[in-house]
Formats: sequence, C-alpha cells, structure tokens
Amino acid sequence: MSSDRDLAFPEAEYARRIDSVQAEMGRRELDAILVFGPANLFYLTGYETIGTANFQLALLPRAGEPRLLVRELEAGLARHGTWMSGEPFIYADDEKPVVRAAEFIRAAGMDRARLGLDMSSPFLSVRTYRALAEALPALDLADSSGVVESVRRIKSAAELDCFRQAAGYTAAGMAAAVAEVRSGATDNEIGAAAAQAMYRAGSEYFASGPTVTTGRRSGTPHTTFQRNRVEPGDAVLIEIGGNHHRYTSPLMRSVLLAPASDLGERMYRACSAALDAAIAEMRPGAIASDVHMACQRVIDEHGFEANFRKRLGYGVGIGFAPTWGEGTFLELSKVDHTVLQPGMVFHLPPALRLDGTLGVGCSETVAVTESGAEVLGSFPRELVTA
Repeated sequence: MSSDRDLAFPEAEYARRIDSVQAEMGRRELDAILVFGPANLFYLTGYETIGTANFQLALLPRAGEPRLLVRELEAGLARHGTWMSGEPFIYADDEKPVVRAAEFIRAAGMDRARLGLDMSSPFLSVRTYRALAEALPALDLADSSGVVESVRRIKSAAELDCFRQAAGYTAAGMAAAVAEVRSGATDNEIGAAAAQAMYRAGSEYFASGPTVTTGRRSGTPHTTFQRNRVEPGDAVLIEIGGNHHRYTSPLMRSVLLAPASDLGERMYRACSAALDAAIAEMRPGAIASDVHMACQRVIDEHGFEANFRKRLGYGVGIGFAPTWGEGTFLELSKVDHTVLQPGMVFHLPPALRLDGTLGVGCSETVAVTESGAEVLGSFPRELVTA
C-alpha cells in the first residue's frame, strides 16, 4: 500500500471484510456484485466523499479486488482514499454515467456474468437498473441485497474503537448542550453549542443532527431546532452523535426547566428504568425481540404503553447523511427475532412523548460483548433540571 493513502483502517481490516463478503457471494452463486451505497463503498474500499449524490459504484468479483467507477472530479479521492492497487474507472460530466457503467462491466469481463445488484439500495434507481439490463442483455442480474450488510452487522475490534472515540466527542457535545439550556435560550443556541463542542473535540462531519426540540415541540417526534426560545416549565430533548471515521455513538438526554413537570419527571424515570432493563437483557444468544420487550414491560408498568409503540432501537455503524443508523438491516423490535452476537452495536433510545405537550427520553449506544453488553460512553443519565 502506498504511503500517500489516507485510510481509516489497516489494509488487513479491508481484506477481512472483502473475504467475508466474497464468501457470502459464493454461497449465493454470484460471480460479482455492484455496490452503490456510500456506507457499503466506504466499508469495502475506504472510499469516502461528501459528494454522495454523484453516481458511483464498485464492482466486486468473487475473487480479487474491487474496482471503483466514479465521477472524474472524484478520481483523486478514489486513488488516495482507498486501499486497492487498480485505477478507478471514471466518467466525465459530459458523459452518461450509466453508459460508462456498462462499459466498465464489459471491461471487467462481467457482461455475461451472474451479477448481483442491491435492489434494496436507494442509490440504485429503477432507471439505472433498466438501462444496465438493456445495455447488457446477456447479464444474469440477481438481487444481492444484504450481501455486504450481513458482514457489516458484526463490528471488528477496530470498528469498536471508532465507536469509543466517537462517544467521547458525543459526551463533549452533550455537556455543552446541557450547559446552554436556560430560560430564554433558543434551541439553535443549544444545538450550536453541541455541534461546536463535538467538532472541537475531534468529530468529523455529522451523519445526522444535532436534534434539539423544546417545549410543546418536544412531544412531536423528529422535530429539531427552529429558532424557538426555551420557556419556564419546558422540556428540552437533545439527541446528538459525534463521528469518528463515519462511526457514530448517538446519545439522547433531557432537561426539564423549573417549574419542572411532575409528569415529565415520571416519564423520564420510566425511560431510564426501561433502558436499564433492556441493556441487562443484551448478551450473545439473546433475541432482539426479547430485548425490546424487556424495555416495553417497564414502560407499561409505569403506565405509558400508549406513548411507546415503536421499536426500542436499531443498529449503528457507518453513517452518511441523513442517518447514522443501520436500522434497515438490524433492529430491536417486537417482531425482530435476530439472535444477538458479539460485535453487534445498537442505539437504544426509549422516549415518551405527549403530542403537542412534552417529550423526554434518554439513550445509550451499546455493544454486545462475549460476556454481555458494553455501554459505549459514560455520560451521566440523571435527569437534568434547570
């Protein structure tokens, strides 16, 4: 590997990933796969760009190295930010990317192969699929959904170290955000404090957030800062995540302003107790739905079943905007019967909301270990009142 390469991991880490994915390709009898999504591209090759809206892909044969197809502007990144020995295949801005993709496949000798495409990827459009099928009629196109994700589910020691680094950035951001909460402050100021502290601590650009929602808006899921001032008696719900080599360790905490709502305090205690119960259930061999139900039972016992009818949590790993999550292929819900294994990492955010009134919650990022579970961070979970 050339000394001018800028890689997140040693080459041996990429070799392990490629070997595991190629083994899965063999089980599915695929000669090669096309990889489209930025998280999968980063996982297999190290290629990382903020230009994720550009057409780009990698072709991975059942044996040998992957090769990238990228926009000409991205060629430098594709050379210096990846571990492979081969040159990237490029297209110019005045060329049709799909036409070049067909030429790329022909040049690789795969135009008559059984070629897997991730048909669940939002980065593979119907138009692209049809264009490839028309340009290469001898191709045997197969669905390779989940081939890369089946390997990504289990994190290596190197990946877990990234989560621990990210958790430190997140803690710095949460401390700054909580310190900024006061009557008269805006949700923008709280979010800005979190972002600045995480960047100063070492975080790279975020996959999502920060999320800061206050007052009655805190009772509405997936709202965030919008120049709203914090008022006495408000709840402030904060969810942020620092990022290290695209790995995010999210964290959710809540603040209640005086005069603190008794209902808000009871809701927060239920969330924290439910989170403890879920973490206690996490170990190798546990079933994802059982972890969810450990949380749900505590919520129900506190009388808030009607306010918690969502999954408990989801996998986290490589994150590009708009999400840090891997919930499309790993989650903790009442209908998911995945067997937990060492190396799986989840974000568990139990939150309770009364629409248009208030919302509170708390979370941890948790890794399954050989002996149980490791909370990847140490930020205090006590309810903050201000």
